[in-house]
Amino acid sequence: MADKNDLGRMMDKYKPMLKKFGNEMGEAARKGEANVSKMSKVLKLQLDMLGIAVQKERLFYEIGKDVAAMLAEGEVDVSRLDKYKKALQKMRREDDKRKRALTRVSAGGKKNSGAKQ
Repeated sequence: MADKNDLGRMMDKYKPMLKKFGNEMGEAARKGEANVSKMSKVLKLQLDMLGIAVQKERLFYEIGKDVAAMLAEGEVDVSRLDKYKKALQKMRREDDKRKRALTRVSAGGKKNSGAKQ
């Protein structure tokens, strides 16, 4: 019976410390979860931006091919390049949107999901 009383006294003695430790561990877990979530959002935005950069490079390649063909014909007709304008503008807007979202996520803002799924 003495062991039971000793255990009870020990629990009473260390209960506040154990409770505090449990609370601190819970808080650390929540912070860790928030950091993982933030990192995954940053990574997604960076991958989206990389995808847009690859699309731009492909479009620039196509523009270059068209310009080279026009040069071979003897004259560059800029009006024939208008077909690329909308795509370039759209990519620029999407890239800007991702950059703003990345800034919000990095700053810890509330609206941090600017990337389209």
